[in-house]
Amino acid sequence: MLQKFMDGKKKYSAFIITALAVMIPLFIQDPEAQKTIMDYVPTVAAAIAGIFYIVTQGNVDKEKEKAKAALASNGTAISVQNGMPAQPAQPQVEIQPATSLPSENIAVIPLDLKLFHERVLSDTLARHSEQNAATVFYTAKDKGALTTCFNIKQAQDYWDYLVTLAYDAEKYIREVTDVDKPGPCKVRSPEHVQMQTELSKILRCRDNVYAVAQAGINWRARLGNNDTLWHVGVLAEEMLKGLQR
Repeated sequence: MLQKFMDGKKKYSAFIITALAVMIPLFIQDPEAQKTIMDYVPTVAAAIAGIFYIVTQGNVDKEKEKAKAALASNGTAISVQNGMPAQPAQPQVEIQPATSLPSENIAVIPLDLKLFHERVLSDTLARHSEQNAATVFYTAKDKGALTTCFNIKQAQDYWDYLVTLAYDAEKYIREVTDVDKPGPCKVRSPEHVQMQTELSKILRCRDNVYAVAQAGINWRARLGNNDTLWHVGVLAEEMLKGLQR
């Protein structure tokens, strides 16, 4: 870079010296004055040439930088035109469309009873003034009626779970209503009678769900939009009647 600068400066200095040597005799007639001025011509010419070179070279450098930037931005297109790919094509990730699997093809997905029970407890606290075995049981019934059943194994797990809650609820109501209180005359509690009826119903529905599974009934086709954990059990008896016909 320094050598280029010096070479350029020499070229401009030689040009300026030649120009001054030609112009000085035209304006100054005195030989002594001409000689005196000519002594300073190389120094003045070098200074002027340096300034001129710096300004000119600066503009040239700016143009070079612009050209490099344009070349870099168009490098991909140029490479392709020359038969050379700029970048290897990146593999595209294929997006699989969402599919709706038949219910019995999802048999490998069990019902997450732990998560289901946690949500039942959360709903119980939100809907009832207190949380006890009875309120948990009734909330689990409602939760099952709002939860889609994807395979018969999930329905079996849900109804086994519901039977356990029903037994706990019956025991709780029996205790709080003093059903087992000793005495010559027993007065049955309406709450306890109702819970005993619920327990019998839950046991019957659970047995019907297992019978539907054993018979291989296409329960989803028969239930339509009522394909919930709860409805698989409460409508299982009707599906079994249709099978017997």
